[in-house]
Amino acid sequence: MTTWEWRGAPVWWIRVRSLAALVAIGVGVWFSRPRPALTGPGRWTLLLLAGVGAGWLLWMYGTGPRLYAGLLLAGAAGVGLSLTNPDGPALAYPAIICLQAGARTGPRWSGTFTAAVATAYVGGLWATHGGPVRLWVGLGAFALGLLTGLVRRQNGLLSRAAEQARAEESALAERARIAREIHDVLAHALAALTVQLETADALLERGRPDQARLSVVRAGQLAREGLAETRRAIGALRGEALPLPELLDALASGYRTDLSAPARLTVDGPPRDLDPDTGLALYRTAQEAVTNVRKHAPGAPVTLSLRYEPDAVSLTIHNGRSDRRPSVGHASGYGLGGLRERAELAGAAFEAGPDGDGWRVGVRIPT
Repeated sequence: MTTWEWRGAPVWWIRVRSLAALVAIGVGVWFSRPRPALTGPGRWTLLLLAGVGAGWLLWMYGTGPRLYAGLLLAGAAGVGLSLTNPDGPALAYPAIICLQAGARTGPRWSGTFTAAVATAYVGGLWATHGGPVRLWVGLGAFALGLLTGLVRRQNGLLSRAAEQARAEESALAERARIAREIHDVLAHALAALTVQLETADALLERGRPDQARLSVVRAGQLAREGLAETRRAIGALRGEALPLPELLDALASGYRTDLSAPARLTVDGPPRDLDPDTGLALYRTAQEAVTNVRKHAPGAPVTLSLRYEPDAVSLTIHNGRSDRRPSVGHASGYGLGGLRERAELAGAAFEAGPDGDGWRVGVRIPT
């Protein structure tokens, strides 16, 4: 994007419009008097038209010194044409140049340039005995051109600032998303590891080394699963689809293995590939819900119900009542508030609350 784009118009279109204006005004000047010619008064018309055209191309395609040189050349030639051909549309040339100066240069330079153009025009009118109507029309055209250019410049600056703010906001949202995924993976894996290691420690204190060894082996398996889950999370962030039914089945299997409690997955409807964000939101919901069961109702029967609908996909996690003592201090840290936030980001409906003698968590995401 260049500094002279306005309202999102591409550079090529601005150049086409500018060339069209150059030609249209030039045609009007060509048929005004004195007509362009190689001799007589018309030679000044021809020479000044050439000067305007050369300056116009310089500022339109140039930057830096060429831009300023083009504005000066086109402005001077345009003022000359407006004096030698007062009955034609030549006054539009310096007015447009003032507009471009306001749009493409700083306010101080463009203001000084417009003042110089106006001074030259007033001096020329005094020398040629021009009337007051032409004076005020010319000064008004230059002032209007400058103000329009300054407004265009300011609009461009505001537009670029807004685009930069949107880009920064998008980057912040992406960083927050990555942080959320890393947090969820680590929180879940470390919570499960802590449970297994503390179980092993308790079993060793009771003189049951064989069972303690099984907990340590399970801890190692959980560590490997955590690494695999980290890779899956990275893949989802890169846009790779998750095998949702397989992951949910593995989640239920891990619960059965760790707590020797019933856990099952039911799938209704033909499975289909889901958007990576949708799949990840559903999996994280199930993961957090099962972790909460481990914490608050260890050993309670758990049912995960995945339902594929024509225009949505829903997941329900229900746990029954447990007679075991709740564990303390091993929450995943994300919680129902985080699940609700994740669901809202995915455009989903989320609910969680008591259900009979147990607890129910549900999420439904349109697809």
